[in-house]
Amino acid sequence: MSELRSTPQEVAVLPSSEDVLILDSEQAAGLAQRFLEEEAGPGDVPLALVEGARAQVGNVYYFDCQSVSYLRSGDLRDMAIGVGCVAVDGETGTCRILGAVESAALNLF
Repeated sequence: MSELRSTPQEVAVLPSSEDVLILDSEQAAGLAQRFLEEEAGPGDVPLALVEGARAQVGNVYYFDCQSVSYLRSGDLRDMAIGVGCVAVDGETGTCRILGAVESAALNLF
């Protein structure tokens, strides 16, 4: 690992091209849930991850999600329609929510 040293009080470590952060499944799940809580969801419908519904393809983790109301009640009237899964880039941690059509094309869940 390369180091840039300035004064004894300050040491900055610069990552080399060999230092690639790869998230594990649990770290990616935490990012996905936080993304749903803070940034995603259709309107006022809170979303949550579906327990056990996860997949990894290359460096991308996919997590199925659904409305909190539906996950609690199981009532089809509470389902979030048109929402796909959450994709988390395993290297950058970048999250995005896929639409239902894009999610269906992946055929993960």
